[in-house]
Amino acid sequence: MGLFSSPQRAIRAVLVSQVLMAGAIVGLDVVRAPGGEAPGLYAPPAQGPSVRPYRPDLRPTDPTRPGAPAMRPMPEELEFSEADDRIQIVGQIAPGDADRFAAWMDRVRPQARLVALDSSGGSVADAVAIGRTIRAAGFATQVGDGAVCLSACPYIFAGGVDRQVERGGVVGVHQHYFGQNTVLPAFLAVGDLQRAQAGVMDYLVEMDVDLRLMTHALRTPPSDINILTPELMTELNLTTPPEA
Repeated sequence: MGLFSSPQRAIRAVLVSQVLMAGAIVGLDVVRAPGGEAPGLYAPPAQGPSVRPYRPDLRPTDPTRPGAPAMRPMPEELEFSEADDRIQIVGQIAPGDADRFAAWMDRVRPQARLVALDSSGGSVADAVAIGRTIRAAGFATQVGDGAVCLSACPYIFAGGVDRQVERGGVVGVHQHYFGQNTVLPAFLAVGDLQRAQAGVMDYLVEMDVDLRLMTHALRTPPSDINILTPELMTELNLTTPPEA
């Protein structure tokens, strides 16, 4: 019996480590960072680090806007509306939001050609699907003054045929969440994650966005957000030249 006890313990340790690793992998971007406000989110890069704390359900109001509430909640799923000659998409990106957006488009048949985004991100798969719907419709995308487009939201933004971020808009990226909700052996979880990352890369190529955007996302943990400067967004072709 003693001859087999050590190998059995080793096998058990490997299995436990696989479960723990898989749990870490599949939860890369569930991003429910505890506590805190995400201080300095709206600060220009010259006034603070590019990587800042991230909170998807709440975010601070731009401090240059006196009288606004200190914190504004983000809806738990995307909300769609049409007003002021634009389609408004606001909230966290929940699994199933891509189907909800397609159904909303079919029902409302909006006349606006500009999609204004204000989203703290969420499901990458849904963001990519919404981005493809936006591109197929020939819509432009915009992050307005005081709005945010974080986490997976830039993949929606990338779907626009014309893409603009107004002064005071905040765009940021970090590690991905693809909607997995089961614990897999680590090697399977890694394989699934790599296939999903490849799908995002294919999408960015389709949208004519520089793949280096992924490096800024993958090096930033899910509890933080990497705020992209206007110069970097131009360099990566995430934003496009203004129309003449």
